[in-house]
Amino acid sequence: MKSDFMRLVVLVARRDYVRTVRRRGFVAGTLLLPVAMGFIFAISAFSSTSLGQSQSGPIVVVNESSVPITSDPLLTPNVTVLDRVDADQELADQAIPDYFVVPSTWPAQPRVLVVSSDKSAGSRPQLQISRRLAEQTEMDLLLRTSLIRAAGVPDSVVAQLLAPVQYQDEGTTGGQSSDAQILSSYLVPYLFTLIFMLSIFITSGYLLQSVTEEKENRVVEILLSSIPALTLMAGKVLGLGAAGLTQVAIWVATAIVALPLLNNQFSLSITISPLTLVLAVVFFALGYMSYGAIYAAVGALAPGAREAQQYASVFGVIAVVPIVLLPAFLNDPSAPLVVLLCVLPLTAPAAMLAVLASSPSIPWLLVGLSLLAQTAFVILAVVATSRIFRATLLLYGVRPSLRRIAGAMFARS
Repeated sequence: MKSDFMRLVVLVARRDYVRTVRRRGFVAGTLLLPVAMGFIFAISAFSSTSLGQSQSGPIVVVNESSVPITSDPLLTPNVTVLDRVDADQELADQAIPDYFVVPSTWPAQPRVLVVSSDKSAGSRPQLQISRRLAEQTEMDLLLRTSLIRAAGVPDSVVAQLLAPVQYQDEGTTGGQSSDAQILSSYLVPYLFTLIFMLSIFITSGYLLQSVTEEKENRVVEILLSSIPALTLMAGKVLGLGAAGLTQVAIWVATAIVALPLLNNQFSLSITISPLTLVLAVVFFALGYMSYGAIYAAVGALAPGAREAQQYASVFGVIAVVPIVLLPAFLNDPSAPLVVLLCVLPLTAPAAMLAVLASSPSIPWLLVGLSLLAQTAFVILAVVATSRIFRATLLLYGVRPSLRRIAGAMFARS
């Protein structure tokens, strides 16, 4: 008897898994994160290359003022001082895109003329803007250096005055910190939680769609004639859960590959421990089974697919409450509100994912309580849903009463 039950569960699970992973929407949603990460890295690499190209080349200066202006190989290595005739010739030969003219009224009137070639006015504007900003920054440094030197300040003091101050952030424990690290400490929990919750909703949505489609197409009549309702429900939950785990596995693999690249590109040190990922997958599975059972019950109760989507959206709002309250998780992961959200079955999946992503260490007591609460809820939800599934799925176009639903849930057989 038990072997027949497992055989039928595996058969239904395999059928629903294959149907789901072959859907175009599932494939597109699964590949969305890897493609997006590749696009981000491509844009970042292109921008870095373009910026490097835009900053290359000499900066030509024509000095018509009374202040001596000379290039400094340490402070302004790219600056070349020429007379007006030579600068015009360089511009005509397209050796340079522009040059700066320091007029005779400078520094009384702090205005510098920029002479550009008309031929390059419409070519690659993004590079011209980046190069112009870099040139103006170096010109500011050159002009300030020239004024300080004209006042008789020694070169050693000039170098100290104009040397940029380097700031290094450090935490109370001695670890390095930075603006990027602070930003990532807020963004990573959001992204971590959103990615897993998105997969839960996608997979539960497929379960809802599967139930409503089979109900409207009357395929379920054939299935229920040969497979018990609990077996059918368990197979659907396991099969679509496996599809969700497949999606999560691809996303996690993408994150593992992308994290070192992100850290190197933006000078970060984001790390996610393997144990955190394992616990995240466990809570994903429990969250999926919780919402999958609820969505399946909604699909069995709703007269049609449109009504089922509307009813299911109510539970979706409940699920994202921890994401809305995520600042509370970041401020104090052990706050009473956080603990309550982690224990309540409908908010526990998102809440625990946020806690795992934002806590410096794993709160094992809270993890254990949440696991117990979600496991008990999953067992009760699957059993209750299978009974609702059996009692109401053949009612087409009829909204069962609350009394009938309660009678189906608490039936002994």
